[in-house]
Amino acid sequence: MKKAILIFVIFCTLTAAAAGQQIRPSPLEGRWVWDEKGEGPEMHELIFFGNVMLGTMEYYPVYQGAAFTLTGGTIVFEDEDDWEYRLAGNTLTITDHYGERHTYTKAAMGKSPIEGIWKQTEGSDYDPDDENFMLFTGDIMAVRSHGDSYMGYKADFRGKVFHPSLEILGFGEGITEKQLLEISMEYRLSGNSLTIISPDGDEEITLTKVY
Repeated sequence: MKKAILIFVIFCTLTAAAAGQQIRPSPLEGRWVWDEKGEGPEMHELIFFGNVMLGTMEYYPVYQGAAFTLTGGTIVFEDEDDWEYRLAGNTLTITDHYGERHTYTKAAMGKSPIEGIWKQTEGSDYDPDDENFMLFTGDIMAVRSHGDSYMGYKADFRGKVFHPSLEILGFGEGITEKQLLEISMEYRLSGNSLTIISPDGDEEITLTKVY
């Protein structure tokens, strides 16, 4: 069951996206954590990478988000309500569409072995008329699932394979090496080309780095 969910996230939702996307850097780049002052926001952690924002709720291991553009002091989402923002050093203040204001502090963030935003160019169900993306930053992997929306989770890398973090898989401490191998994706990186292979080896996709 968990293996089926993993393959669905990687290979099925990836091929559902079709809308165009422009990739560009953002002054908000990085991981931002709520400062725990006042009433808590819906999203306790925000990740900005290129023109994608991901957020997660407290104690919830799934990240959701969307592509955005910046216009003045506004974060403009295509399918969501806009947010106002103010950036001052390592402090980010967000005012959402309800008028609720929350402050985030910039936090340390590592780098993924395959850091970047990647566009599918070959492989399972590839359609050159679609623009399908995967995002890897820090310990997070996400795919663009519908239009400009993204869904992702934390991933653990071990050598040339990776799998969802144990917290999202719901495994206890007794997980075996065999179980990990059954839900691990292999990747091959060559310059700006990335190939990801399903756990059973029957499917693979090739992507090109665009950010």
